[in-house]
Amino acid sequence: MSPGLMTPVIIGIGDVKNRSQKVEDAIEPMQLMLQATIRALEDATLGHSTAEELKSDIDSVSVVATWTWPYSDLPGLLSGKLGITPRHKIYSDQGGNQPMKLVDGAARRISAGKSKVAIVTGGEALASCTQ
Repeated sequence: MSPGLMTPVIIGIGDVKNRSQKVEDAIEPMQLMLQATIRALEDATLGHSTAEELKSDIDSVSVVATWTWPYSDLPGLLSGKLGITPRHKIYSDQGGNQPMKLVDGAARRISAGKSKVAIVTGGEALASCTQ
């Protein structure tokens, strides 16, 4: 990758909502993020083999800090579940600006040639915590 020649583009989006209020249906934030990431890979590729190829190119995982569930290394945990070893793992601070700050950072790394495929994700389990 040549610096300055890469244009960052969002190629896949995944969204998961657990609307159940039943305790037995509770899903922790990492699982919500994992499901959303898999959906985003499918959205980006529309095919299993291509999704696997894209997944193997992921070199950056950025995660918005959760309020509802403690994790010591959420980007590392998510990476392990995906079977990837990214060079960049970022866990944000708390704050409403953090999702876009992570998107900006990922875009800057791609534009500078320091990253090829980046995940930016977040998830909360507020419904699970209120029961």
